[in-house]
Amino acid sequence: MTTTRVPRPSQAPAPAPAAPPVRQLPVRRRRPAMVAASVALIAVGALSGAYLYVATGHRTPVLALAHDVPAGAVLAADDLVEAKIATDPALKPVAAQDLKSVVGKRAVSALPAGSLLTAKSVTSDPLVGPGQQLVAVSLEPSRIPATPLAPGQKLQLVQAPRDGAGAVAATQAPAPPVAAVVVRVGKPAGSGETVVDVAASAADGATLARWSARGEVAVLVLPAGG
Repeated sequence: MTTTRVPRPSQAPAPAPAAPPVRQLPVRRRRPAMVAASVALIAVGALSGAYLYVATGHRTPVLALAHDVPAGAVLAADDLVEAKIATDPALKPVAAQDLKSVVGKRAVSALPAGSLLTAKSVTSDPLVGPGQQLVAVSLEPSRIPATPLAPGQKLQLVQAPRDGAGAVAATQAPAPPVAAVVVRVGKPAGSGETVVDVAASAADGATLARWSARGEVAVLVLPAGG
């Protein structure tokens, strides 16, 4: 007996799963004004950084005080050192190359070590002005302050007669003090006396000279600006 095979219908392949739809991100429109502002800010930041780099990198040699210099002292080359600082319009120090222009000038006020020297810190005006005389006053250690005197200091010189040696009579009114300014302080002698050159008015010069010759001068130091 003959059998006939009936062909089975071919099975179609299973369909592939559909791909998920692609989401498109919304396109943001850039506003021209915002773009321009961003570019401007970036440019300003870059310029500021460049300026700071140049300003801090460029330093100018100027003059500074190597040590404390009292008021009225005459500046010497070894009183000054070269310092390099960043340029600043608010600062007006003397340039290091102008050292010779300030050497020999007098300090207007006390100049502390490390401070910058400016044109207003020194003067070429002498301490002995018109109508004044330079008087040498000899002072014993007991008649002078322990704090060293310095050029430019203002003094009151008082007559203080020695006991039993040319003393002013008790009935005589004491002489008024004499105003003076320190010009130069000498080194103490072996006896301990120190000679101080002072500038006093021409009317008081002779009086101070007589007091000094008799050893009758005592010193009162006035406060700065007094």
